[in-house]
Amino acid sequence: MPEIITDDARFQTARNDVLSESVDWEGIGTLSERSLHKILKLYIEPDIGKHEVGYMGSIVDIKNGDGIYEVQTRAYDRLLPKLRRILPTSRVTVVCPLAAEKYMRWLDPVSGEMSERRKSPKRENAYDAFRMLFGIRELITHPNLRIRLVYMQVEDFRTLDGWDKTKKRGSNRVERIPTRIISEEELCCVSDYLDKLPAELGEEFTAPEFSRAIKRRPRYAFYVLKLLVAVGAVSEVGKRGRATLYKRLSPLGISITE
Repeated sequence: MPEIITDDARFQTARNDVLSESVDWEGIGTLSERSLHKILKLYIEPDIGKHEVGYMGSIVDIKNGDGIYEVQTRAYDRLLPKLRRILPTSRVTVVCPLAAEKYMRWLDPVSGEMSERRKSPKRENAYDAFRMLFGIRELITHPNLRIRLVYMQVEDFRTLDGWDKTKKRGSNRVERIPTRIISEEELCCVSDYLDKLPAELGEEFTAPEFSRAIKRRPRYAFYVLKLLVAVGAVSEVGKRGRATLYKRLSPLGISITE
């Protein structure tokens, strides 16, 4: 799997340039909700003249000598119409930021006080990217498409306006600000996805076994598996009891055990 060498100095420059436009720590609610998106765009392409470029009837995030980049934080299915138009003629890299290390800060909407920075136990990994990529599964094997996973340390700022006693469940995010990039990698071919399958699963496994292995709820794991089927990393081969049985494939789409 191609690992990308992260340029931390360039990332910090991009971060400082974006945040200096809007950050007011006394009034965090005034921050732009797209800081992470803007920082990543500036990190990937420092020349803002190559941002938000018109191409084939669409506005793309970045268009430079390496092709087209789309930084997507959610709702990947909204990318489909654009990708259908531009993939036949241009290489497209979809950039997927992941909160591999997360810190939380809470804003009291009444007092305006901000809590201390505390580390969250929740971490995103490649399986969370696969869940999001489900939205573009019909194009996931296109030869002009690359997926770039960016594992980041982030600070989440949320308002204490949730529905439970702590006011945290169901709360609204004010902003997500990346503090550094931990690592980056590209998904370019079937073997890159195969490398992410938990080794303990063996060659055949059920959806519940997969769900337990990746430590995600069954419904969540279902979408991850469907993406892996679309990529050609696994295939459905029958049933084990009532559960669907999946088999790990080789990069050529052949069962490894055959």
